[in-house]
Amino acid sequence: MMNDMPSWSLYIGRWRRVHLRLHAMFVAVAVFVLFLATHDPVSGSCGYGLLSIAILFASVLAHEMGHSFAAARVGGSGDQIVIGPLGGLGNVEIPREPQSELIATLAGPLVTLGILLLVLPVLVATGISVPPLLSPLEPVGLLEGALWAVALKLTFWMNWLILIVNLLPAFPLDGARMLRTMLWPALDYRSAGHVAVRASKLTALGVCLLAWLMRDAHSADVLPAWVPLLLFATFIYFSAQHESARLDEGEWDEEMLSYDFSQGYTSLERASEAPRSPGRSMRRWLKNRRELRRKRRLFQEQEEERQVDEILLRLHETGMNALTAKERSLLNRVSARYRNRQRS
Repeated sequence: MMNDMPSWSLYIGRWRRVHLRLHAMFVAVAVFVLFLATHDPVSGSCGYGLLSIAILFASVLAHEMGHSFAAARVGGSGDQIVIGPLGGLGNVEIPREPQSELIATLAGPLVTLGILLLVLPVLVATGISVPPLLSPLEPVGLLEGALWAVALKLTFWMNWLILIVNLLPAFPLDGARMLRTMLWPALDYRSAGHVAVRASKLTALGVCLLAWLMRDAHSADVLPAWVPLLLFATFIYFSAQHESARLDEGEWDEEMLSYDFSQGYTSLERASEAPRSPGRSMRRWLKNRRELRRKRRLFQEQEEERQVDEILLRLHETGMNALTAKERSLLNRVSARYRNRQRS
């Protein structure tokens, strides 16, 4: 996972108060799909390429909307989605407790499974064979038939691929988060996270082995299956490295807790800026970016706690029934944060 998702993505709009961004990796995949389509001698292949990109975008968006809505229901915040090629590449804010994280994590795969269960009976009813579409790397007959049939098959195959990939125990995929959440009650958060990191690296090794086994299994006019597998394994490994560094870094540090927020958030931005130097290393730059995000999160939490104090003062006069849905969500989120601090 990239360290700073917004800087690697393009803002494309907002839907139901959720800000949508398109990650550079999705754009790269879309360009590559169109490149393959334009070099395919089959008539209408460019149209199939555009159709594939549209279905992939809609499928990933539905998957991530599931995460976002579930996060909001458990008192978290899911007001931004970064669309990647096989899922979202940005985290939603979730209360630090196993049940809340499990609900928010499961929501995405459940939405994808729901799409599969909706499309499956239509495929069967129209006489389209499903088993050839179950191969995640080399589906058979995917672009054969009428346009509506191709759209159905693409929808089924892409959501099947998204589901399988996101269930892998590897960061930044849902499977690693599920593993961490299941281990959380027996271990502490950080230890469970490190187990999930080791599982991620083993998964990357397994994908590399699969790529090596498939090195000769391809046609001359098709991209070899081992190429995307090797790229995927590399992505998993470095995502695991990033998660391991985040865990070792810790959620809070003394510098954050001692920071003076009396001058407001703009002073935080100014204080984080250092004179630019040609010799500054990339590692130093990334460390400063992480520090800024941590301080920004602390400032946001302090602001939310101030709003909660105002809400609690009004409760004596108006009661719970007078609170808006947003205020109730804020109370739940801050309450979960207090419980997390007490446990730690």
